[in-house]
Amino acid sequence: MKERRYDIDWLRVLAILAIWLFHCARFFDTEGWHVKNAEQSFIVDVLRAGLIWMWVMELFFLLSGVGSWYALKSRTGGQYLLERVKRLLVPLYTVGLFILIPPQFYFELVTNEGYIGTFSEVIRRYFGKFGWFRFSHTPLTLVPFPWAGHLWFLQYLFLISLVTLPLLLYLRSERGQRRIEILGRWCDRRGGIFLFVIPLAVVLIFLRWLFRGEKTWADFFYYAVFFVIGYIMPADKRFTESTKRHGWVCLALWIVGFSGIGLFISVLGYNPYLDSRSFSLIFVLAQIVISITSWSAVVFMLSLGAKYLNFKNKILAYANEAVLPFYIFHQTIILCVGWFVVRWNIGILPKFLIISVVSFFLIITLYELFVRHLNIVRFFFGMRPKKRDCKT
Repeated sequence: MKERRYDIDWLRVLAILAIWLFHCARFFDTEGWHVKNAEQSFIVDVLRAGLIWMWVMELFFLLSGVGSWYALKSRTGGQYLLERVKRLLVPLYTVGLFILIPPQFYFELVTNEGYIGTFSEVIRRYFGKFGWFRFSHTPLTLVPFPWAGHLWFLQYLFLISLVTLPLLLYLRSERGQRRIEILGRWCDRRGGIFLFVIPLAVVLIFLRWLFRGEKTWADFFYYAVFFVIGYIMPADKRFTESTKRHGWVCLALWIVGFSGIGLFISVLGYNPYLDSRSFSLIFVLAQIVISITSWSAVVFMLSLGAKYLNFKNKILAYANEAVLPFYIFHQTIILCVGWFVVRWNIGILPKFLIISVVSFFLIITLYELFVRHLNIVRFFFGMRPKKRDCKT
């Protein structure tokens, strides 16, 4: 009988809802984005960063690694890569490329470059940015796209799946299983779950200094470590037991670590995400704090799932299937709604609530009417064909 981790499914659903709320709040923080509200709030910065930003994409990649463990139980390496192409590249280069990302590119030009021309000219500029694959400071140029928006996640996940495949297959071998068993014994000790901080911190310390900016190779290998950690977790129950034992400790470390990052910025005047031009003691300490904080937040979420969410119901069955199309839809719909709402003369909280409610309703409606029941459309959203009910 095929094993099923319903807590992993629930966490995937919770993660997509978190990233949806995160993007609904982006209109109102003090950082740049594709569309901005005139009134902005530092409180929104703190809330979205402290509650969501420190863990959500890290958890997405870890859960993708868990899914790859189960996928490779019944697939060869070639079959696994073919599935990755269908699930990630097909939606990226169809509905993403031609339908969902052009409006985001338009909003970006209007908001941040003062563009006042026609949408047709925007389309020409958009496709004019398309280039051949090449090596650069970012892995995104290896999966070329004019302007990826939130679909950078699909680019990263495909490349991580491709690059790590030899390691994934090795870890399924007899020798690889012995390595996982040794690691499982280490993690079974008090504090053992924090061994995973070491590779995370090493990647940030040595790569974030070399590759500056967003979506660089530093981020790629950082997320790849989360992906591989997620891959090995189902292989030994001691990993899950360790996350359950350390959950509340990790919550405390999450809070303390996020406060520490705030101190770096507010007291020392050092932003560990931006001020990485010199390899210094403060840089090293900051990257260690970031690694501990993000890992602790992820472990806390995993512990909640393992303790309380390992069950199934009709809501989970519906939501788990909808996760990928919801992600593909969400940012474009949020931006389209917010484009109008931010112009209204009301406060931040009412605008946030309106954008959240309306965008959620539109995403689910689009999914239900145009994606869920149509196999041809499901294919373009990276979904498996819907099985027809057989009448006897």
